[in-house]
Amino acid sequence: MTLEIATQGDIDQIVVSSLSRAFVQKIYRHCWGKNNTPYFAGNCFKGVLYFDERLAIKYADDVGFPWRGWLSAPKFHHRTGASLHGLSLTVRDAAGQRETSALGLVVAEERPRLDGFLEGLGDDEVLAVLGAVDKGEMLFTLADFDGTFDADKLVIEVERFSDLYCEEAVVTGMRYDGRVMSMETGESRGKSMVDPLLIGRDGKLLDMYDFA
Repeated sequence: MTLEIATQGDIDQIVVSSLSRAFVQKIYRHCWGKNNTPYFAGNCFKGVLYFDERLAIKYADDVGFPWRGWLSAPKFHHRTGASLHGLSLTVRDAAGQRETSALGLVVAEERPRLDGFLEGLGDDEVLAVLGAVDKGEMLFTLADFDGTFDADKLVIEVERFSDLYCEEAVVTGMRYDGRVMSMETGESRGKSMVDPLLIGRDGKLLDMYDFA
């Protein structure tokens, strides 16, 4: 018998990378020229960085920065997994299928540290936290399973990005009764993009006025 646990909810993809300060400044100046309010300028910046590949590559080439899209950027860290926020689980075992909430389950948490990423920044670079959120599921399985599911034996492994000013908590794995469960990504049903977070070499969160 196989134990299966399917997650229901959001699928987060988080990338921690570096961007040229001059590249960021080019995009913000373009956006300020088109939109004279912070709200619209911020949306413009997000749109250029994620979606306007032609314009972003042009600005990158202008300042000698090798940009070919956010997923192709040099990655300090890249993590994809189910979001812990609002997570629900579908359990399948010999007793059948049932739904359960992740609330109250044991969570083993790791927190990527900001200072470790800042050490890799160049003199004219900022740290960038980028990402996307899909609606979808992930499937965790455990072969050679006997008995019925006991929630007290499940441990959800999570990476929490709060040290990087990001509230996402990404499920990176599950263990049942000390055994590692295999993990597969299922179908997704629509993507939205995470607002880019920019962090200076001093560890402080930056906004568009820092690039004026």
